[in-house]
Amino acid sequence: MRKLLLAASALALASPVAAIAAPVVTVGFGSSTSLSPFNNFIPQLTGLGYTKYSTTGSTLVLSGMAKITYYFMGSESGFSDTFKAGSLSYTETSSFENHFGSPILIGTQTFAAGGSLAGILNFSATNASFPAGAPATVGQDGFGVFLKTAQATGTGVTEFFFGYDDQTGRADDNHDDFIVKAVVTAVPVPEPGTWAMLLSGFAIVGSLLRRRRSNGVTVLA
Repeated sequence: MRKLLLAASALALASPVAAIAAPVVTVGFGSSTSLSPFNNFIPQLTGLGYTKYSTTGSTLVLSGMAKITYYFMGSESGFSDTFKAGSLSYTETSSFENHFGSPILIGTQTFAAGGSLAGILNFSATNASFPAGAPATVGQDGFGVFLKTAQATGTGVTEFFFGYDDQTGRADDNHDDFIVKAVVTAVPVPEPGTWAMLLSGFAIVGSLLRRRRSNGVTVLA
């Protein structure tokens, strides 16, 4: 009996996963502009190919079940700015940080289905020498999505960068007060045939357990 249980466990661990389409985030925008000359991370962003950004009206839409991992890349701010994604939260408290060479992991979210990331990705700022800008999510003025030089609206990506402008409406308008990198990866799921095989195996084991118990046999763990 123990051999049967071990065999069923081994099958579960070794079960193949279904080949599914790689998930992407589709970036949409009506207009874009070149990076602000006040952005303190122009060398790092342009080095990665990001030369433009979009703010108001931009969209980020996840194609399906996936994981998104977030990294803190850098900040230039006199505020304590916070990034939140669901239960994930990270606050920067210094006036300048550059982590493009060694990104700081914020955490990973798992999505059971696709949809808009507006309302899920959020920035906010607290107290400083003058009033902070308003909280911002995807599609709002304080939330900037960085774009590659030839990137067109509707492009699906597996990695994207976005930033916060905690002085919305002021002269800098640079969206470098909290920059985040997001990486999209697939969530492996077992093939339907594998699920059927596993269920059948456990059903057989359960039947044998019941039969032995009915015969007064003690089953060892």
